[in-house]
Amino acid sequence: MHRRWTLLIVFVAPLIAGCDPYLAHLIDGQLASLNRIVPIDQAVNDPALTDDERSKLAYVSDIRQYAIDVIGLTPGDAYTVFDPNGSTPAAYVLAASAQDRLEPYVWFFPIFGFTPAKGFFDEEMGRQEALALREAGWDVLYARADGFSTLGLFPDPVRQSNLRMDLSDFAELLMHEMTHSTVFKFNDADFSESMATFVGRAAAESWFASRFGDSSDATNRARLRWADKEILDEYVVTLHDRAQAFYDAAAADGKTHDQILIEREDLFSELGQLFTSEFQPRLNLPDEWAFSANPTLDNATILSGVRYQSGLDVYEAVFEAVGRDFPQLISVLQEAANETNSREYLQNWLAERT
Repeated sequence: MHRRWTLLIVFVAPLIAGCDPYLAHLIDGQLASLNRIVPIDQAVNDPALTDDERSKLAYVSDIRQYAIDVIGLTPGDAYTVFDPNGSTPAAYVLAASAQDRLEPYVWFFPIFGFTPAKGFFDEEMGRQEALALREAGWDVLYARADGFSTLGLFPDPVRQSNLRMDLSDFAELLMHEMTHSTVFKFNDADFSESMATFVGRAAAESWFASRFGDSSDATNRARLRWADKEILDEYVVTLHDRAQAFYDAAAADGKTHDQILIEREDLFSELGQLFTSEFQPRLNLPDEWAFSANPTLDNATILSGVRYQSGLDVYEAVFEAVGRDFPQLISVLQEAANETNSREYLQNWLAERT
């Protein structure tokens, strides 16, 4: 492990760990990762990896350099190292929402501010907090996370678990997280995540076309997956809008908490069937999204989805307005991140150019 990372943890960890077991566990988890990592150019020849894993790992330096040279991202030391974590996820993520309205549970952390999601390295620690929230009457989502960004504080690794992803998803994940290290807005997870979703997809598609050819089978298949993701985005936004309308009407009618919980079950059942009847038939690669059928719906799931998948049309409009020039797009997004209402800033920015 690099000396500067060791020193940072040695000096900071005692100050935090003595105050908060959760933050202490984050330090332990990050330290464990730092102790496992090896340079990618060393890992790519590791005979313990499968041929497919080594093949995917070999693309990383090319994706990373493309992100720097063409997209205009500033990843720091991210994705120069490899974490042989096996099949364990990068982390586990917890999110929650009120049951009778679309209102997220929020946590507060020094420096990072308020956030509607909480990460864990320790699966059981996260599961216990999820259980406590559920028993307290919150809708809860507790799931695996493929990756996260430390915003340049540490060298974010490519993880062995990432190498089992489809190559298009893998490239998108790296571009998404490198976007966070370039543009990030504290206290506004909706902007930070949706913005990184758009840039991650667009940048990964651009890399595919450059690496494999604009009309190649690999690029065309990847584009079909991204087209399918746009259909899934539409479904997620539909879930949110229908649920919001339901809760607004329930509040206007003065319905009680218990009445809302009973009646929303019919709504969730209807919305679950809506995917099968209206969205699934439109997918280009339906077999690859079979896991999306018959979703288990609650408010935490809906809010987590729209955090990443709503409002992407605004970023697309900005991208078009700058001539599909990635560095200019990143510049405008950085300007937006510095504003109090980032999406309103982008809408006004677009209005000034029409």
